[in-house]
Amino acid sequence: MAQQSPPAGKGTPATPASAASTANDASPGPGSQPDLNAANSHAALMRLVDSFELYHPAKNLKGTIVLDGSTTMMQLGKAWADRFRQFHKDVVLTRGVDGTNAGLNELAKDPTRIVGVSRPLTNAEIDALKKGKCVDPISVVVALDPIALYVHESNPLKGVTPEQFEAMLRAPGQKGAHIAKWSELGLGGEFEGKKIQFHCRSEISGTKSFIKNVILRGEELTEEAGSHESNGAVCEAIAKDLYGMGLAGFGSIKPGIRPVPLVLNGVAVPASEESFLMGQYPLVRPLVIVFDRAEMKKDGGLREEVLRYILSREGQLEAIREGFFPLDPSFVHQELDMICGPRIR
Repeated sequence: MAQQSPPAGKGTPATPASAASTANDASPGPGSQPDLNAANSHAALMRLVDSFELYHPAKNLKGTIVLDGSTTMMQLGKAWADRFRQFHKDVVLTRGVDGTNAGLNELAKDPTRIVGVSRPLTNAEIDALKKGKCVDPISVVVALDPIALYVHESNPLKGVTPEQFEAMLRAPGQKGAHIAKWSELGLGGEFEGKKIQFHCRSEISGTKSFIKNVILRGEELTEEAGSHESNGAVCEAIAKDLYGMGLAGFGSIKPGIRPVPLVLNGVAVPASEESFLMGQYPLVRPLVIVFDRAEMKKDGGLREEVLRYILSREGQLEAIREGFFPLDPSFVHQELDMICGPRIR
């Protein structure tokens, strides 16, 4: 099973939880406290956020930006836009087209847009943007989204290995194995001989592209029991389908479903905040924003300030409120310095 992959192009990868460093010794990042447990993992997350710099507006701004792309990031983008306008009342941030693929197509035609993408970009997508009107496309990691395998709450499956996980998602006839029935995973009783019902996102989503291109490394997906427009809708469908399963972020969980642990080297690793912060849970995707860096030279500092807000304490707190996870502060400093130039702190 593939772990978090860096976005292609000029952006830089998110720091995995297991390798995160700290901004200073007093401000721990993910993975730095091996004795975390369920009672204090949220407190550790808040301490991490406290180590981010507060956002301080550098200048008065004016302008308009259209935000396109990922439906996974839609509510997060709205939260960022609403909060940013409290600092910059003369800036207008509006919502454009929905869907990662549609957003990238718009950016190729109109380089003034900013696109949210819920997966790494491919080299082919970077090339396609350059062949359009996007002179210098860049992808910037802005948050992390651990993904879980969800099943109906009555499903007794205790865990899956990486090989079983991939085989459940893979279509028959590919290079790797295909698992079609719950009994192939050891389930009996009312699950004996029952087909696994795969609930997935629609074709426009970055989530579906992530499953196919990153987890399955380009192999085809198994037959779908349903195609859904949001991660929440995927989870709601599983809650109504005793034999259903699907993938969604930690923050998308709904009543009636439960996440399945991943069995790594014989140890069941739960899909939980605790295991992610301890660096044990590997199934994580970066959330990125993509824009034309050439536009930064003529927008009066607007894109730079949007980026600095998103990667500030306030911006990363909004990510947490929407069910995602913040980046490592030292990685954020490196990312901002690379894109915007070094800044005295």
